[in-house]
Order: sequence, then C-alpha cells, then structure tokens
Amino acid sequence: MRLRRRIQLSTTAVLIVLLIITNTSIYFIFKNTTITSEINRLTNTLNNTVMELNKDSNSSMEQVLQAYLISDGMIRIVDRHNNPTIQATTTKDYLHIQSKYDDDQFEKVIQYKGYIFVMVSIPMINENGTIINLQVIENVDVLFDNINDLKWVLVYATIIVIIILSLTSRLLGRWISFPIQRLTETMNVIEKNGSYEKIAITHDTKDELTEMAMTFNRMIIRLEKSYSKQEQFVSDASHELKTPLTVIDSYVKLLKRWGKERPDILEEAINTIASESSRMKYLTEQLLQLAKSEEIIENEKETVNIVPIVEKTIQRLQQAFQHEIHYKNEQCEIHMNIHEPSFVQLLVILLDNAKKYSDHHIRVEVKEWKETVSILVVDKGIGIPLEAQAQVFDRLYRVDKTRSRKTGGSGLGLSIAKRIVEQHDGDITLESVEGKGSTFTVTLPKLEVK
Repeated sequence: MRLRRRIQLSTTAVLIVLLIITNTSIYFIFKNTTITSEINRLTNTLNNTVMELNKDSNSSMEQVLQAYLISDGMIRIVDRHNNPTIQATTTKDYLHIQSKYDDDQFEKVIQYKGYIFVMVSIPMINENGTIINLQVIENVDVLFDNINDLKWVLVYATIIVIIILSLTSRLLGRWISFPIQRLTETMNVIEKNGSYEKIAITHDTKDELTEMAMTFNRMIIRLEKSYSKQEQFVSDASHELKTPLTVIDSYVKLLKRWGKERPDILEEAINTIASESSRMKYLTEQLLQLAKSEEIIENEKETVNIVPIVEKTIQRLQQAFQHEIHYKNEQCEIHMNIHEPSFVQLLVILLDNAKKYSDHHIRVEVKEWKETVSILVVDKGIGIPLEAQAQVFDRLYRVDKTRSRKTGGSGLGLSIAKRIVEQHDGDITLESVEGKGSTFTVTLPKLEVK
C-alpha cells in the first residue's frame, strides 16, 4: 500500500473514531443532563407540595395536590400497599399507570401506552402518622423527541463529516507525500541520467519534510563535490604525469636504438630517466597529500598554543634552507583550534615556496587581532605578475612552467595550503609586486582561553 493511501486511511479512521466517541458522549451527556434537570424540577415541586401539606390551612389534601398538578401528568398519594389513595391528573388515562411504594426517594423513567414518563417519589408522614409516598409523574415525550432529534442530527453530522474527512485526508495525503514523491522522482532522474539533481524547495516551513529535502540536497552536494574531487584528482594526475612518462618512454626508445653504441646517450638517458622518475614520485606524493588533506574532520582538531609550533617549524627548516628566516612575534601564547599536522604542513608549504623563488632572507610575522590571528610569510623574490595572482592557488597552475620545473615545483603546494586554510575556517591572500617579492597572509580564527 502506498504511503499516500496509508495516510488517508489512518487519518480518516482515527478522526472517525474520535468523531463517533465525541458525538456519542455529547448525546448521552445531553440526555442525562436533560433528564436530571427534569427530575430536579419535579423534586422541587414535590418538596413544595409537602411544605404546603404540612401547613395548617383549610385546604384539603386533594385541593393541594390539584394546586400543584403539572401541565401534563399526575400527582398522587400511594400507601404502603402500592395503592394510590388520592390522585390529581390532567388525563384520566394516566390513572392506570402502575403505582409503587418505597421507603426511600426514587426516580425512574417509565413507559405507558407508547408514552414516556418521568416518575419522582418521596416518602412523607400522613396525618395519622403512617408513611406514604408522594409521587409526581410527567409526560416527557416532547423532551425525548428533542433528545431523539439530537441523536439523528449527530448521526447525519457524523456521516457528512466522514465524507468530508475522506476527501480532505486524500488531499492531506497528497500534500504530505508530495515532497517524498519529488524525492523519489529526483532519485529516479539521478539513477537514469547519472546527474546530481536537487529537490526544489519552494517554501521555508522548517518542517520535517522540508528538513528531509534540505538534507537530501546537502547529501547530493557532498556527493557531487566528492565525485568532482575524484575527477579532478584523476585529471591532475594524468595531466601532470603525462610529461615525465612521455620523456621516459622517449629515452627508453632512444636507448634501444643507440644505447649500446653511444655511451654519451646512455648516460644522458639514465640521468634523465632518474630525474623524471624522482619527479613522478614527488608529484604522486603531492597529489596523494592533496587528496588526504581534504579528509580532515573536526574531531581531529584540538586546542593548542601555536607559538611554539611556529617556532619549532622555523627552527627545523632554518637548518635545511640556505636562506635566513626572520621571525617576529610579540605574544607568548596564542590558542587556536587546529589540526596540528596540517597546520605544520601549511607553514612548510609557504616557507618552501618563498625559498624557491627568492635569494634573500624570508620574514615570518605573527599578528594577533581581537578575533583572528594573521601569519605573514614575506619574501624578496621575483614576485608574481598581477594577471597570474588570481590563479596561483589553482591546482597545477605554475606562473613560469620552465622555472617551476627547474625548482621542482608541481603547482600543487599552494592549492594544498589553501585547502588546509579553508578547513580551519580561515582565509589566505596574496600581495605581490613583480621583481620585489610576495607576501602570503593566512588569517585564522582565534580561540579565547579563560
């Protein structure tokens, strides 16, 4: 059974049950309240009659009963033998209604010749000291006709409401299942076309179905990004590895033809193959590192003081570099929520990039602001042309491919650096003047430690 049908049947069934229970309760409450109200009125009549009978007056008991006779019924005295001794009635036919004596007050609904009566009886003491019953009997056909009319009104209302509920529950089922239907249709399109379709959210109700659609869209976005990253990785790898593989293949063919006869060609080919093999290894490591850097998760971050980390990284690289690194920082403690290995890798990439394209000293400066921390890496190298600055963070982009090949650059370092910064909710910018040097500025959120 489809979800829409289940929603329609379940909501209709629940509402019908509630409606029947409600209307039945209304009927019996109204019936009992009406009868109780009538009994109370008749009881008050009897009490007033007893008070009048107990007064010292010249009126006889028959006259008093006649005075308190109701509009449609009778009032009578019943002795201990269930015999009516005195009766006052509006219709003589009522005189044949069966009488009953009881020591206690009682009320009941009786039927006589197709008519419905309410009887109320209370005990009282007669003039001679015996206990008798004073009873009043009223024809309540009109009252029960009203009760019966209410019953049929509720029945017809229930039938009409059930029909309306059936129609509205059908519309409700369509409305509720519509986002699910769109989700199913979108998934079918994805399965058929291999595309990454998203559900159109036309309103912002913030209900569960809208949240489901938003969650599905976020999932599709992540899948699309993941697939794009895989495609980008394969494209990067195939593009960048194509050149060294072509060179190696060319020299292998050259060796097959002239390697044994010409030692100079043999030595050149071996050196070139070794160089290109090292380059392929370096490129592979860089590509894998770029893919790995995109898998950093929040759980791997921790709150640390970055000052000693920056200092140790600079000291370690100072020994390997031929450049002097000037470090400036006025703070002893700067706490941040970072993934430490990636943060160190970020520093290494920026310092290594400065070393490759500058013959002068490198300056590293840490500045603390109110909510952020800036790390500046400044070199006095060749700089980057203005038209190329917007692309330096793209994968495999190199300003000067010939120079980059000589310095060992792959065009992946700054792309990795930018990805690391983004995963730390930060920003990286470049300021460069060709022939005067470059300044890379990393801005990361600071963490207040109390």
